[in-house]
Amino acid sequence: MPAEKFEFRVSFKHLLIGLLITVAPISIVGLYAITKSDSELQHTIGTHFKIFAESTAQEVKLFIEERVMHVGTIATEPAIVEAATSSNLAWLHMSNDAIAARINRIEEEWNTPAVESLVTRILSSKAAFRLRRYIEMDPRFLRITLTDANGVTVAATHKTLDYLQADEEFWQGIYANGRGAISITGILYDDVTKKSYVGIGRPILEEGTGRFIGAVDALVDLSSLLAVINRSHPPLSLQTTLVRDDGIVISAPDVNLSMKLQSPEFLAVQDALSTLEGRQTGYLVASIPKSRKRLIGFADTGLKANYPNLGWVVLVSQDASQAFAAIRLAGRLIWLLALVGLAMVVLVAMYFSLHRHEPFEDRHQLSDSGAPPATE
Repeated sequence: MPAEKFEFRVSFKHLLIGLLITVAPISIVGLYAITKSDSELQHTIGTHFKIFAESTAQEVKLFIEERVMHVGTIATEPAIVEAATSSNLAWLHMSNDAIAARINRIEEEWNTPAVESLVTRILSSKAAFRLRRYIEMDPRFLRITLTDANGVTVAATHKTLDYLQADEEFWQGIYANGRGAISITGILYDDVTKKSYVGIGRPILEEGTGRFIGAVDALVDLSSLLAVINRSHPPLSLQTTLVRDDGIVISAPDVNLSMKLQSPEFLAVQDALSTLEGRQTGYLVASIPKSRKRLIGFADTGLKANYPNLGWVVLVSQDASQAFAAIRLAGRLIWLLALVGLAMVVLVAMYFSLHRHEPFEDRHQLSDSGAPPATE
């Protein structure tokens, strides 16, 4: 006796209803979920860029603040304070006119043999020896100069360009109308040494009275700091840039300050930096001229609050297609599957709509005798 065949039949109508209540909702939910998750993942990646920029900005800030503290240590060293005090005493019994006349005479003869003995005394003093020791201990110090309350050179690690420093804007910043203040120049570039540097000045204040008695001025090499900015990230193809608040690039891979190049990434984030919401977000995706869209994380170093010449911003950027490559691949795959599911439901519904007048079930049923149903 032949085995009975097991058959499971589902009407076309029921099949369509099943697809409508299963595949369609799942596909729609999938499309919504990937859209939402894509936005969240982009936010996560952008936040990582922001954190990277903030970390680098913090390194820049710490570098400057450590050098400021170091120069402050020099300004309070007994040998340095003693040299400034002794120089001030030498002028004590002279009138202002006599002081000005003597300073002007030495200034005029500064680059002649007439003051060679004075230059030798300045460069070989106990204070000058101490200043050179600081350079030996920390090569980031390029030059250090000590001046008294009148702004004349008392000791130095080198022969200065001028005897009188008081007519320099930088020195006036340290003098601060007799109050004494920390003064830092904007970043400068030396074409001879091919190095970028800043000048950091600290006042020397008399113990007990707080009276301004002199100043220490140090030129600080930024090479080690800029090496942090220019470090490469081969697997990520990230670009880190340090820019001034006018958009000029201080340092970036294959770029230095002397080129005076404008950062297109800074122009893109400039508006965001001017708002609280933009600074808190810390990243954006922007179209860059002559380039594709880039994801840019940014962070202010915060140095300008205390040092007006140091309005520096760190930018971390990458081509947006590379930054979001992983999530876009997964997203496109889910979109494809969801759309295929919806397309199948639509096609089945269209087919049913076109053939709904035909009796599907009766057409495929046989009579008990095995003959096809009679037709009229």
